[in-house]
Amino acid sequence: MIKICPDCHSTWAGGQRCEDCGGVLRDPFGAEAKELPPSMWGYIRLQYGARRGMLVRVMAILLAPVTFGATLRSGAGCERPWSIVLGVVAFPVGFLTWWSIHWLAGRAVRIWVLRKGQVNKRRLVRALARRALRPLGAPDRR
Repeated sequence: MIKICPDCHSTWAGGQRCEDCGGVLRDPFGAEAKELPPSMWGYIRLQYGARRGMLVRVMAILLAPVTFGATLRSGAGCERPWSIVLGVVAFPVGFLTWWSIHWLAGRAVRIWVLRKGQVNKRRLVRALARRALRPLGAPDRR
């Protein structure tokens, strides 16, 4: 849980006293926290978003070997040419699983945490869908 020093406005992961100024740390959801400046709330949102991104990235690290093993195991039960193909494809499948979840976690933190209140989510989803569905090689409309 993040705690805030009301004197110097620094944030800490826990504890009772601020290590910068020695002030008593407060809970950001307490009654006295409503008087904090808006920049402090943005920083708190950044901290929680970064933690969420780290958790999703750990999920990617754990899910990549699972997809690698599942692909390799499904290849072991197939006939001769397909077992070799699935054995060769198993590593790229695991790597792409890790990379895509890792990349999407970074994008989600940037969009939904750092830009909170600055981005219209409906317009963002429409633009991302339009970009994903456009034909290959088509120029970007801006």
